[in-house]
Amino acid sequence: MAGLSRHLLCAVPQLVDPNFVRSVVLIIDHSEKGAFGLVINHRLPTTIAEFADAVTLRWEGPADQGLRLGGPVEPVRAFLLHDQSQWDPLAEDVAPGAFLTASLEGVRRVSDNRFGGAGRNYLVFLGYAGWGPGQLESEMAQGSWLAVPLREPASDAPGVPVPWLFDTAPEVMWHDALTTMGIDPARLIGASVGSGRAPQA
Repeated sequence: MAGLSRHLLCAVPQLVDPNFVRSVVLIIDHSEKGAFGLVINHRLPTTIAEFADAVTLRWEGPADQGLRLGGPVEPVRAFLLHDQSQWDPLAEDVAPGAFLTASLEGVRRVSDNRFGGAGRNYLVFLGYAGWGPGQLESEMAQGSWLAVPLREPASDAPGVPVPWLFDTAPEVMWHDALTTMGIDPARLIGASVGSGRAPQA
């Protein structure tokens, strides 16, 4: 199987694990060693402002912007997906125009303890999804997930552009991502699927 980095994985309707029902997972890294990703469409009741206050950062974005549950593994660990290449020199290049900061020290180094200002896009996640060697490949073969590529904004290729990650309401992400591939979610029919659950180790 080709690497699934820079893809979204949409859970099929028959995947009933509560961690992944109707999930859209941004795959950050996928290799023979396993896979790491973030569920991007599951809201948490806590706002980013509340989170920032708890970790002594100043949030300058909308007061009601919420955190998202990135997955069931390490649910107290924070990840920041953003579009500012100069913001954190150690950020991982997820896709053109999208960067992942996995350390709050990265925020503090370059942001003077503040983030979320106008003209910048951020998503903040707690936890992540992880798969051991061969596990994601097995789940894909069982039909648990449908892959949707991230594409360049000017491209006509199937998939979603990076700004879609920041601009789309989480409630419609699953449906929208599938329809960009010509898939009608209402017509998806069952197959034998795996659990889809990331290992907790």
